[in-house]
Amino acid sequence: MIVESKFVYREPLKGKYPRIGKFSDEIVRCIKCGLCRAVCPTLLETVSESQGARGRVSLVEAVLDGRLSLSDIFDDRISSCINCKACIDACPSGVRVDDIILAARAELVARGRLPLLKRIILRGLLKRGRLLPPVGRLASLVQRVLLALSPKGSALRLLLPLVRIDKHRQLPVFASRSFREQFPERIVPEEPGAGLKVAYFVGCSSNLIYTDVADAALKVLEKLGVEVVIPREQCCCGTPMFNAGDFETARRMARINMEALDPSDVDAVIVTCASCGLALRREYSRILDLDTLGFSEKVMDISEFIVKKVGLDALRQLTTAPADEEIVVTYHDPCHLKRGQSIQDEPREIVRSIPGVRFKEMREPDRCCGGGGLYSFTHYEMSKAIAAHKVEAVRETGAQIVLTSCPSCIMQLADFLSRVAPDIKVMHVIELLAKALSRAAIRTVPEEEVKTARCG
Repeated sequence: MIVESKFVYREPLKGKYPRIGKFSDEIVRCIKCGLCRAVCPTLLETVSESQGARGRVSLVEAVLDGRLSLSDIFDDRISSCINCKACIDACPSGVRVDDIILAARAELVARGRLPLLKRIILRGLLKRGRLLPPVGRLASLVQRVLLALSPKGSALRLLLPLVRIDKHRQLPVFASRSFREQFPERIVPEEPGAGLKVAYFVGCSSNLIYTDVADAALKVLEKLGVEVVIPREQCCCGTPMFNAGDFETARRMARINMEALDPSDVDAVIVTCASCGLALRREYSRILDLDTLGFSEKVMDISEFIVKKVGLDALRQLTTAPADEEIVVTYHDPCHLKRGQSIQDEPREIVRSIPGVRFKEMREPDRCCGGGGLYSFTHYEMSKAIAAHKVEAVRETGAQIVLTSCPSCIMQLADFLSRVAPDIKVMHVIELLAKALSRAAIRTVPEEEVKTARCG
């Protein structure tokens, strides 16, 4: 890829590239200092300037100046960004590199550069939310049959690379029934407790794959006396769409969710996925240019909701039963929770409030795990290289469980830990809390009552 040197000022081609032209002022604020080089996960693995934040901004600038075309190589470099937002934290000028990269992807999509597989997933499945449960059930059936026929070491696994799947990969299994199919739209606790009411945005992963996460969220909220509404009209948060550059589809998804998750009748709109929370809370307005006033302010990660709205004192009253034995846990900060939403302490406060749990911080807990949703499927080798650092950091702690707050991170960590440390479990924070509350309930509530508990 040859980029013509910029010896003279050129008027930006905002008319030709309106999506990146919108960020022309943001682009020129990059002073090319290179501080982002030390934190960009893809640059650290490739040691290639064009695979780093500064290099990508320079490439976008070259396109806007007319010195570079939207070539296949340009497409490759822009698509290889994992959107971890580490560069934004490191940038002394506060350049929104993520916005610039997404705008470049939008320019590519506007010119028909959305790969076929992504078109099928984003516009064929995720956009048409009603197709997801039946497709999930079919996928669950097929997966379970294939897993039975191809255990580890099976010769059938040698065929997986033919469909671009690593033969050693631990793929998540779709649930036989989606979470939202199993529960009513409104769940009222037997005891009012906190007296709060929330709308729960379940998200695709917790609805179709990690249903235990959503189930745990309901158990915890019911124990805390929180009324939960699960709107039927909710759909994909839109993150996969706008991350791929398909802003129009993402806007349609966003408008559906904002209408479904009516914030006027609830104390909060809660999420159990870092990426979903970031989309509803910030990206709808900043990336998709939607008016989210009155909506985004009520969006909260479930750990944040418990700490700030319910309070740890109420939680401790329900988790006083001693554990049978002490377990050691550590915590991985999802990029879209810590850097995207500035939520770092709340998950740890919840973990430290659970009896019988010893928390041990890992080295670089906020270093990207390489998941990135669809990124781990479209850029698996890069994702694998990035994950290696996180896996080693987890193992160093000696933890029996690694906790996180994002299904995508759960998928990534479970995949790679299964190969080198299969005894280490990967869980969502809310799952561990639900287990602790269940333990307390079993020890303090008569057995017949436990058996009839709504979410027990």
